[in-house]
Amino acid sequence: MTEILTLEKVLAFLKVDLTFACCWPLPVKATKSQKIRDKIFRSCCCLNGMLMLISLFYTLSLEHDNKFLLMKVGCELSAFLQVPIQITLFTLQSNRLQVIIYEMENYIQQANAEEKNIFQKYIDKCKLFYGITLSWITITAVAMVFGPLLLPQSFPIEVEYPFYVGQQPLKTVIYLHHAMVIYQSYVQVCSNVFVAVLLWFVAARFEILSNEFRKVTSSSEFKICIQLHQQLLRYAKDVTLAIRYITLSSIGFSTVAVVFSGLTFLSRQPLTVKTQFLTVGASALVEVFVCAWPADYVLNMSNKVGQAAYESLWYKKKISLQKDLLYIVLRCQQPVTVTVPCMLPTLSLNYYASYLSTTFSYLTTFRIIFDVEDGLEI
Repeated sequence: MTEILTLEKVLAFLKVDLTFACCWPLPVKATKSQKIRDKIFRSCCCLNGMLMLISLFYTLSLEHDNKFLLMKVGCELSAFLQVPIQITLFTLQSNRLQVIIYEMENYIQQANAEEKNIFQKYIDKCKLFYGITLSWITITAVAMVFGPLLLPQSFPIEVEYPFYVGQQPLKTVIYLHHAMVIYQSYVQVCSNVFVAVLLWFVAARFEILSNEFRKVTSSSEFKICIQLHQQLLRYAKDVTLAIRYITLSSIGFSTVAVVFSGLTFLSRQPLTVKTQFLTVGASALVEVFVCAWPADYVLNMSNKVGQAAYESLWYKKKISLQKDLLYIVLRCQQPVTVTVPCMLPTLSLNYYASYLSTTFSYLTTFRIIFDVEDGLEI
């Protein structure tokens, strides 16, 4: 008999799989020693990524006229820069995420059968896509790690150091360091699934609340739904505030990765190298969609709460409750969105479509620039 994938199992898997992403906060009742170990671990992960960045910038300083190398290193930088920046952003939001996770876990434990069915509906809707996404990102990471063992190139690209690294055991140490940084980049991309889970959870709670409004039969139940709506709006606001800059950074790095991996794919490179960077570019495009899809659902479901409240028996209630209903309907005209003022418009599927158009416009522009400057036949 096939084992059912539940929300509890999803959270347990992500908590282990994303350890090196440093996105999962400590428990609310974490001890002082746990907090110290967590800070040391986060610092070491940042340092490991920064060491790789230093070597890449050193390489660029030596080979800044090599356009092919610039494209490759630019693609790698978009992935490796994500490691220290994402860890820093998750650390800055750790207190807020701690409260969010604590409330989510408590809600799941106390959920009734109907609420669990709604959660299960969302899991069944998403598990295939996110399972394929994680598998694709894993294949990309494996290709980057083991590519140098099969291709005539250094690892992971032509990285230069101010010292000789061709002798053992230093060569092996450098190889393992690069492999670890690639793994960190992999888990940072996968951390978008963690962001998506938070958004899907918010969307599911809005759907649960909509169902509660439709079933209201008494004034006391109506008041409870109003209170739940206010609490859910505060929770949704905390979630969007915690993830918005993380999402913004993912979009920025994904754009750079798509542009430079696309340029590498369109240039004169061996097919094996093109395949490596094609997988990187595809993963970058999927990385943005991973968050845009649930964000679009949150936008729609938070808006539908007002419609559900209007479909209740509000006309049989007191005038004071009818006024509260009017406030809910008006409030729902401003749905919950993931946005950063002046930097990120409302994250949705419509935004994702414009993101694709803009990204490929950048790719076309850079391709023309390189073609004109160097006379490359792309």
